[in-house]
Amino acid sequence: MGSSYQQSLYQGKTLQITPKTDPINKLVSDDCPDITLDATLSYLTQILMEEDIREKDVLYTNQSALHAMEKPFYDILGQKYPLIFTNPHLSNHKNCAPSCTDHHLDQHGSTFGTLYASEFNKGVAEGIKFLPKLDKLIIDLEASKLSLPLLQAEEDLVKLNSDPHGDKKGKGFMECGFKGKKKSNVDLDVLEGRNHKILMSYSEESPGNAMFDEVLLNHDNYTEIAKLQEEIQKKASKCSGTDQVESADVISLLTRCSHAVFNNDCQSAKDLIDQIKKLSSLDGDGTQRMAYVFADALEARLNGTGREAWRRMEAKRVCIPTSEYLKIAQLYITLCPFPRNSIYYANQTILKVAGKAPKLHIIDFGIWLGFQWPSLIQALSNNNGNTTKLRITGIDFPKPGFRPAELIEETGRRLEAYAERFGVPFEYHGIASNWEDVSIDSLKIERDEILIAHTWDSFRYVRDEYDAFNSPRTRVLNLIRQITPHVFIEGIVSISAFSPFFLTRFRQGLMVYSAIFKILDTLLPRDNKQRQIIERDLIARDIYNVLACEGSDWIVKPETHKQWHQRNLQAEFEQITLDPLILNECRENLKKNYNDNIFFVQEDRNWLIQGWSGRIFHASSTWKPKLA
Repeated sequence: MGSSYQQSLYQGKTLQITPKTDPINKLVSDDCPDITLDATLSYLTQILMEEDIREKDVLYTNQSALHAMEKPFYDILGQKYPLIFTNPHLSNHKNCAPSCTDHHLDQHGSTFGTLYASEFNKGVAEGIKFLPKLDKLIIDLEASKLSLPLLQAEEDLVKLNSDPHGDKKGKGFMECGFKGKKKSNVDLDVLEGRNHKILMSYSEESPGNAMFDEVLLNHDNYTEIAKLQEEIQKKASKCSGTDQVESADVISLLTRCSHAVFNNDCQSAKDLIDQIKKLSSLDGDGTQRMAYVFADALEARLNGTGREAWRRMEAKRVCIPTSEYLKIAQLYITLCPFPRNSIYYANQTILKVAGKAPKLHIIDFGIWLGFQWPSLIQALSNNNGNTTKLRITGIDFPKPGFRPAELIEETGRRLEAYAERFGVPFEYHGIASNWEDVSIDSLKIERDEILIAHTWDSFRYVRDEYDAFNSPRTRVLNLIRQITPHVFIEGIVSISAFSPFFLTRFRQGLMVYSAIFKILDTLLPRDNKQRQIIERDLIARDIYNVLACEGSDWIVKPETHKQWHQRNLQAEFEQITLDPLILNECRENLKKNYNDNIFFVQEDRNWLIQGWSGRIFHASSTWKPKLA
């Protein structure tokens, strides 16, 4: 039986089932959404029909022999021998009722004896009762609770979610995937692995070096910014008073809905969700898009499917093509100052610490695509003739499925190609693991190297179980301190920490994510493909985890730079003073290439903080272990 997740993908459709199919037929047709469903039923039907034929053959053969043996004895006694059927295969059993007592002639003149014909017809009538009727061979998935195999449903979900023209009233996004109340017992890791085999072209494609150069090295090309901003100005309409009222209405409805969900008032919550979706859209402005995702997340929490919804989105996220991720990274770097300033901050700090050392080892927690390192490799190649061997140990969370280290290994091969291109001796070691499970021995640290620990933006995905002494985040910080790096460069998403209490967390999430959607609305056109991927596959995943998951399933827990500052002090780190030259260069970059009226760069307690419209979003700082 399929889960409601699969059923909803095919609401309103029927599946044609053909009983006379080969038992090893494909379950899913390649040409149409209809399928030959339940091969078991078809196979059993064939077996039953074959057994019926064989039984009649045996009955006919045995009774003919009995007739030949008994009839002479009846003749000797002068009695009339009872007539029996002579050819059951030519009889028209459709015209024989179970209570038939008359003799009937078949097309060849054969007759049926009353006794045998009656019993045979009774058997036929009883057997027909167990065969499926023709009108039952058309199955409505919603009514019968049947569904497509999981692989086909998941493929259609990927296509549906990537459709920018999906029905904005509920058929284009997560409602179609997770509306049901029943929880699926499917192993999502195995599911992703199977889907990964189907979507092999995504992971196998290797974008050309030109694309990587454009994203990773050519940071001074801002033509894309001008084009996108011009497009936004052409398409943007002035915000009317009606639009402002609708935005206020949808925020009010979301707040009321969160209270209904918290109080388990199912009917009120469902009514409010319907109202919200009428006022929101995945293709509207930032507030409308945010409201739609929030409504879906609240619905998943109400139905108890938050964990499954988030894990499915996580499995879907890893199937996004590398080329799409690169385009997203390119937009991020060219439209927003946060990544470029953070990369500059990290590279300048590393170069200053490394100096002319012959060996440099960077342990990167959360390496992802590694697009922050080609510029460092390029800088090392121009290091006044000094040759520094660069080692990078890339650590990241394992990818769901059968190849957990695939993305990390691809990143390593890419960085090796850049190092070879720029003539920098290079060595790469990838580790696919939860950060807190990494051992010191696996890092392969050498004594005569400059050791740098680095993390950027991914610390919020490390679990935090509110155990200050043994939480995964604390264990990662302790690991970094134990390897005694020369410096620990920490880049974080600095936003309000989410409360463990749902209603407070909802209000915090509403403020944070509404600002993020407004940033995207300011920087990108509404029909931009990369924006849709960011919103529907990346930001929505975090919103689902924050609003619809609890306990150990609630993972996305960002914190402010002040909270991380306190964590680092408790882990026995001491902070290194922010270099004013780096701060000034970041400010110049902002003023020259971005809108410094809405973006800002400042210093706070030796943290380089960056934000938008008065709200802090990113912070970077440098630390070193305290000496005993």
